[in-house]
Amino acid sequence: MKNIQKDFEKNGYVIVPADKPLINKIQKEIFSIIQKNIKKKIKVKNQQDILNILNNFHKIISKKNLNDLRFKIYNKINKSKSFQDNYYLIAKKYLEEIVGNELSMQKKINLSIQMPNDKNSLLDLHSDIYAGESPFQVVVWLPLVDAYSSKSMFFTQPKYNKIMNSKLLNTNEFTAKKMYLKNKKKFKFLNVKFGDILIFSPLILHGNTVNKSKETRFSLNCRFKSLLSPYDVLVKSHRNIPNFYRPLNIKPMTKIGFNYIKKFS
Repeated sequence: MKNIQKDFEKNGYVIVPADKPLINKIQKEIFSIIQKNIKKKIKVKNQQDILNILNNFHKIISKKNLNDLRFKIYNKINKSKSFQDNYYLIAKKYLEEIVGNELSMQKKINLSIQMPNDKNSLLDLHSDIYAGESPFQVVVWLPLVDAYSSKSMFFTQPKYNKIMNSKLLNTNEFTAKKMYLKNKKKFKFLNVKFGDILIFSPLILHGNTVNKSKETRFSLNCRFKSLLSPYDVLVKSHRNIPNFYRPLNIKPMTKIGFNYIKKFS
């Protein structure tokens, strides 16, 4: 049995099994949207058929039409409260261990589709705090297919993370790309199977490369944080309530306190 808290503190991330029926439901919903938005009609008999189609999606749609479809899926899932609720429920028990039970959730769930050898879907080495994210948040990353090697993401080994972050932020010695190329052995690609979720800190350096596998990667990601922890603390940005986050699980006493402050402020 994993010690989730210790593993997260040690590595900056955990890979944990999720609620399989909920993950299957999310995968089916994504596939249903795809079916309604492509010309080629695809018949499926079971979950394995869906998995095979997503893995081989590069054989069904061209790269030039991919981004348009991705935005259609993105817009559809983010109009669905039930989809967002299910996404939270998939990670709920782990979030309560790592973050707490009074949470805020990113208002939009992100979707990534990375085809084999596609150089347009790259995410260079970075830490989410560079974009004004809160250091108190976590990212819940959910692959809809098996993610492995270059079909997945790479992460810094924790013992190297602090010094590389410092060099990137405080010197002009490296660009993020140069840092990765010079230190490849200090990063590792994570193996996250369909049915598992990856939860990671925004402080840990990560990114992806060209997908050299023969399969397409579909993955979702969304940020969660403790409701009352600081938001855009390092860079004043829009990444706060109500612009970027929405509250979850507000306890009665928190509501009373906020109403009191609002009344007398």
